Formats: sequence, C-alpha cells, structure tokens
Amino acid sequence: MIVMCITVSGQLTSCLKENQPSKDRILVFLVEDQKLPLIAEKETKRAVYSLNAFNGKQPAAINQKIQLYKWMLRDDGTCELQSECGHHGHILALYVQTRGDFIVVGDLMKSISLLIYKREEGAIEERTRDHNANWMSAVEILDDDIYLGAQNNFDLFTVRKNSNGATDEERGCLEVVGEYHLGEFVNRF
Repeated sequence: MIVMCITVSGQLTSCLKENQPSKDRILVFLVEDQKLPLIAEKETKRAVYSLNAFNGKQPAAINQKIQLYKWMLRDDGTCELQSECGHHGHILALYVQTRGDFIVVGDLMKSISLLIYKREEGAIEERTRDHNANWMSAVEILDDDIYLGAQNNFDLFTVRKNSNGATDEERGCLEVVGEYHLGEFVNRF
C-alpha cells in the first residue's frame, strides 16, 4: 500500500486564466491493487509548489509559506488533511525536503532555510538560513548538517549548519562550504 500526493495548480491556472493561481488542490491517492482511489483532497488558497512526507504528516510549500498538514480521521471513517501549523517569511517557497524534525526550504530568491518542527508546541520555527541571495532551482539534504542547493545560473553549492558558532547570530547563518559551477541547469536531485 502506497499513498501518493499530487498538486494540480497548472490545471486550475489555465481554467481560471490567471498568471498566478489563487487556489490549488492537494490530491491524495492510495495505490492499491493497480487502482488509484482518491482518499483525500485539500484546497489551498495559493499554488502548491512542493510536497514531501514528514513524520506521518504532509508539509507543503505554498507561495510564501510552508504549511504542515496532519491526517485526521472523520466520524465516517474517511481521512482528511487538516492544517496544523505553518511558517511564513519566504518570498516564494519552491522546494521542501525533510529529515527527522527538520524541514529544508529552497526559496526562489532567499536561498536555503532550515526549519525545525517543535512537536510539543505544534509549531515550525526557523533554525538557520543562508543569507546569500540565490535563485534556487533545487535543494537536497546530504546529512544532518549539510545541504545542497542548485541555482538558476548553473551553479551548485553546499551549506553547513554552524552549530559551534559563538553567538546566536553565527548559529543563525548557514555557512557556505562548497561552490561549483556545473554549467548545466539542475531542477531536481
């Protein structure tokens, strides 16, 4: 049994003749016995650019924010996605990757941000970010401390958490530890 989530913003945009979608949908399908029954649908107020699995929940990059959805069981036995918490502060959150309680966001212009999900508080907070302006085209988590980014001028770069920084300001910045001009556009790792 596999659960598959997709977003359908392109379809809605063309139907509504909008430059930027004012609404979108997350569709959740169950892959079972060569069939794809729809098990949940969630409408959003803006475009969903990226989805990822996260500790039994569903983080979604929706325009300027990361929205975390949790699964709720209805009285009739069906499931629905319900908004749990979110994090604002991005220009355009395009990419989301997860590992443990961490969420890595690739923003259109604000490079890479590292968010942490605080279970007890039911909140997402920014832990650290890259303060360089990078026009992101992909992001990936290499290990607990190092993250890989691709930008639209055909470059790859790695950043590292500065856990040993002496001040909160130093710990709040991702440190660039590698840069490579690839010469090719990367949109997925």
